[in-house]
Amino acid sequence: MIIICGCILLNLVYFRNMILEELNLWGIVIREPGTIISDFIMGFFCILFFVKLLINRDLKHQKYFSHFFLFLGASSFIAALAHGLYLYSGVYLHKISWILSGFATYFLELGSSTLFENEKFKSRFVVFIKIQLAIYILFLFFYDGFIIVKLNFVLSMIGILTPIYFVDMMRNQIKHNLYIFLGIFLAIFPSVFHKVDFNFLYIFNMNDLSHFFLILCIFFVFLGLKERFFNPDGLTSKTTPR
Repeated sequence: MIIICGCILLNLVYFRNMILEELNLWGIVIREPGTIISDFIMGFFCILFFVKLLINRDLKHQKYFSHFFLFLGASSFIAALAHGLYLYSGVYLHKISWILSGFATYFLELGSSTLFENEKFKSRFVVFIKIQLAIYILFLFFYDGFIIVKLNFVLSMIGILTPIYFVDMMRNQIKHNLYIFLGIFLAIFPSVFHKVDFNFLYIFNMNDLSHFFLILCIFFVFLGLKERFFNPDGLTSKTTPR
């Protein structure tokens, strides 16, 4: 009986490692299948949000926010390939994914600059975020760690965008900005806990579950941006993008 139970446990451990770590398909080793699935799902929702903003009839010329979701979706799709084909591509596909996510954040900041009434300050802000993007990409060429992506996220979402939308909410009484704050706040949790040793149904580890959590975060950001910039009721004459 002990031998039988031991064999069963060994098979379960093997099955768990096979699902969580890698699959072998026709001689091709696919790493982290759970991460591939979660990344593709997140990418799908980003592209869905991109399309919904792009086809919006109101302020259709305001493309920056739709580009945020487009680049974030492309980053997720490439990240899925980067995880699955890591044995063949190494860190290079990861870096492409991280660069695209940097451009996504840049477009989010660029779109948010339309809230500034002072044109001189707005011009300086645009120069600042361009320098930020350049430094971010430069660091990615010298460091392989995901920590660079996290630091850029903290600087952009918390250090830059949160004050912008807080001032906008106080000045113009825009309650829809609370959706954006909620999305930013919820995004803190997956960035902190994505390396915790936990799995769900032997398929999704905490890194994968953080992707599902990020979908919720992205949804709230989408909802806030849609109501603030693409809904006529959320606009003021001073903040209409030119």
